[in-house]
Amino acid sequence: MPVLRRAIVGLTMLAGFGLSATVAVADDTRPNYSDLPSFSFWRGLYGGVNVGHADAKGDNGVVGGVQLGYNWQSNKIVYGVEGDISFSGEHSIDWLASARGRLGYLIQPRVLVYGTAGVGLVSGGGTDAGFVWGLGVEVKITPTMSARL
Repeated sequence: MPVLRRAIVGLTMLAGFGLSATVAVADDTRPNYSDLPSFSFWRGLYGGVNVGHADAKGDNGVVGGVQLGYNWQSNKIVYGVEGDISFSGEHSIDWLASARGRLGYLIQPRVLVYGTAGVGLVSGGGTDAGFVWGLGVEVKITPTMSARL
């Protein structure tokens, strides 16, 4: 059971925080680059894809999936909720998912550092749940697209 719990945490972090590109639509507005100093284009509904690598029980493979979330913003503080589901190329893991809260700080108008925590699920011959957490950096590439690690 402890090995499976570590696998849940590791795989969920990799899937959720592997290199991902996120497309954001913030309250039906599309800010232009002149809005960058306002720090205001981090709020709203977003969705994206993620890809990562997993190594559990001596088996390894690619993990990839989708995520959906919503952010709110108060000055340089960004907070929200996010869920994801990913599928695995490993033989021992079929899929994994998580639901998490997210809290971040804008160190620059385009750069968000954040922490996240919540519950993760993993399925592979049965389904198990556990606590997941992580740290990340997200960078706006355009006003409606970002990349995170």
